[in-house]
Amino acid sequence: MQGKTLEKTLEAKDVTLLRALIHLAVKGLRDEAKADIVLFVGVNGRIFDSIIPEILNAEEYYLLNTFKANLHKICAQLGSKNLKVSIETYSTGTLLISKVGDAAFLAIMVTRELQHEDLRDLIRSAEKWSTIVNHIFQLKPLSGEAIEGYPEDIKKEFHRLSRQLFVESFAYTKQYRKNQKILDYLRKELAGIVGVGMVEEVLTLSFNEIGTAPQYMTDDLWPIVVEKISSRVKELRGEMLAEEYYKKWLRDVERIIKSFV
Repeated sequence: MQGKTLEKTLEAKDVTLLRALIHLAVKGLRDEAKADIVLFVGVNGRIFDSIIPEILNAEEYYLLNTFKANLHKICAQLGSKNLKVSIETYSTGTLLISKVGDAAFLAIMVTRELQHEDLRDLIRSAEKWSTIVNHIFQLKPLSGEAIEGYPEDIKKEFHRLSRQLFVESFAYTKQYRKNQKILDYLRKELAGIVGVGMVEEVLTLSFNEIGTAPQYMTDDLWPIVVEKISSRVKELRGEMLAEEYYKKWLRDVERIIKSFV
């Protein structure tokens, strides 16, 4: 059961996952702040990530171009004057700059009219997500001692992000593809033995007995599932047939697992 729990969250252990996790954090800021545009930018002007509408309205276009025109100045201030937060309010909306560590910043653009309380909420969200993005950008773990010093709301966001990264990325991992190939194989085999109508029932009961689902399987759990499936076949079609297929399935599942090494 411990393996199942560990599989349900994901750390950013390579560049692809790091970029995906940063994008999830930028989306989290956008959603919480109800922002129109959010950019994660290096102090050298390089844009690491962004959320920009495909079609800009007049206000969004003005704010984005104002930001681009002042990008060099913003980078210089962040680099030399230790700027942490900057707010510029225009007739078309608000541009907020929030520093992320020593090498980057978040640019948040909101076109709706903001009252004083709204500005406070915006600043609070910017500071919170700047902390989160900075932590991620430094490739620090999202659990354990690495996050102990953070407030509870930030800890919850780290867990949510790691879970979301798992959900959105797991379908593309080798383990998922391996599990799917084994599952497809077992479905096909069962269909010829118990009939198509009974396949899902046999599989569901077998997975339920070990308390997991096909997508969360690890290599060491597959022989256990094969044994459970064989027991169901024994009940439905007899001991001799179940024993014959049990040995065959173990060999074939082991072969599929080795093919992914």
